[in-house]
Amino acid sequence: MSMHIPHWSKGVWDARNTLPVGKVHVWRFDLEQEPRTGMALLSSEEQARFDAIRRPAAARRYLNTRIQLRRILASYLDQPPDTLRFIIATGGKPELEHRPLQFNLSHSHELGLLGISTQLPLGVDVEKIRNPKYASSIARRMFSPDIQKQLSALRGNDRQRLFFQQWTAMEARQKALGRGIFEAPVAPEAMHCQHFIMDEGFIAALATVSSHEKPLLQFFNSPTTAYDAA
Repeated sequence: MSMHIPHWSKGVWDARNTLPVGKVHVWRFDLEQEPRTGMALLSSEEQARFDAIRRPAAARRYLNTRIQLRRILASYLDQPPDTLRFIIATGGKPELEHRPLQFNLSHSHELGLLGISTQLPLGVDVEKIRNPKYASSIARRMFSPDIQKQLSALRGNDRQRLFFQQWTAMEARQKALGRGIFEAPVAPEAMHCQHFIMDEGFIAALATVSSHEKPLLQFFNSPTTAYDAA
């Protein structure tokens, strides 16, 4: 499974972003920054959920995620971010009302990831590479016998890397079709899955249906991210 190390360009919010057919835009953003503005962008449901989060770190990450989602999507739609309306589709997948864009969101620790396309249903997942608890039992439940065998032959960093390659691919495939991870598994051959390094120690996957050509990915840092776009 190939691993792409992308170039992250500096994204913009203050101009109309365009997304050609056949491309997927991938945005990276920092969830640890202190949001000084943006609470007014949230819907009443989002504000209520924010108010219910008791842990400051979790509340900060949730608020950053919603602000980034609204500002980035609004830059493609040329409308104020507080006017965006979201619905929950069958299977629990969030969508924009009237579906003018397809998108999917993921986050892990301090990083957020957003994939956007004009037509293709897509799923994204990002994970911090670490020593997962109960890796063997998870692999037996979620991965094929061949992957289980490969994992059992590896140790240390190589084992962790393969585990999270498989996990992010599985999550991205399920999310692309609006399925939970314990629902009927999406066959790998039904999806294009592209892996990339989101940052040092983080692996991400983006899945789209294989009935369409594999899209070209273009990568952006959010304007307020702490990352150096160079």
